[in-house]
Order: sequence, then C-alpha cells, then structure tokens
Amino acid sequence: MMQVQTLRLIVFSILTLVVMLYFYTSQEKTYYQRNALPAVEQILTEISSWEKSALFRHLTPEAQQTVNDAQLEELLSQYRHFGRFVSINDLDFSRTISAFSLFGEKRVNYSGTVNFETGLVNINITLVARGGYYLIDNFALSKAADK
Repeated sequence: MMQVQTLRLIVFSILTLVVMLYFYTSQEKTYYQRNALPAVEQILTEISSWEKSALFRHLTPEAQQTVNDAQLEELLSQYRHFGRFVSINDLDFSRTISAFSLFGEKRVNYSGTVNFETGLVNINITLVARGGYYLIDNFALSKAADK
C-alpha cells in the first residue's frame, strides 16, 4: 500500500512539474516573440552582408573564441550565395532550450525558415541575452528543399 501511495505522489509531482514548465515556456515564448524575434530580424539583416566584422560583432565572446579567421571565412563563403536576408518566413520557439535556461544563462532558440534573395533557407539560431542585447551563441543555415 505504501508503494502505491509513493508512486502516485511521484507521478503527481512529475505531472505538476511538466505543467509548470509548459506554462513557464509559454510565457517565455510570448516574451521572446516581442523581444528576440525583432533581434533575429535585425541580426540577419546585418550579417547578411557576409562580412566578417558584421558577423563577429553579433557573436558571443565564447563563440568568437571557438572560431578562427579561416573557419569564419569558410562559413561566410558557404552562406554568401544566399544573398541578403529578406524576411522571416516561419520560426519555431524551442521550449526545451527555454526550460534548460532555468538552470543557467538565458538562451532562446529558433528554428524554421527565412527568406533570402535566393529563396527559402533553413535556420537554427541560438541567442543569449546580455547587456540588453541578443548575441549569437550558435547558428546554422542551409538551403530549404523545394516543395
């Protein structure tokens, strides 16, 4: 009998935690839609010049330290053919990254598609909020499959 009560308590606690995390991440999603999405748009507009200095300015210090000039130039040459950023098409907020932000630095992650001059491009971007600005901690672009 004691084991059943313990199991019920554990299940109830886990369900309560999951519901609380869902509501927390819903609030985060709403907040970041107002604050981080405009930052993503501005960052993509500025870095789509595909100049090292423009990208470097938007990277976290940690990201800056992990990439050397040759790697940065190679990355930019891979992305240069996309042309300039035009607009956001469809971005999904990552509740998982938001939930993990409870235990460390605030991170926001979006993945989805954005429009560049050459068409739709898949994006995965993780930002860190520091000093009132959003900095890129990680990002990747790839040509979206034609539908």
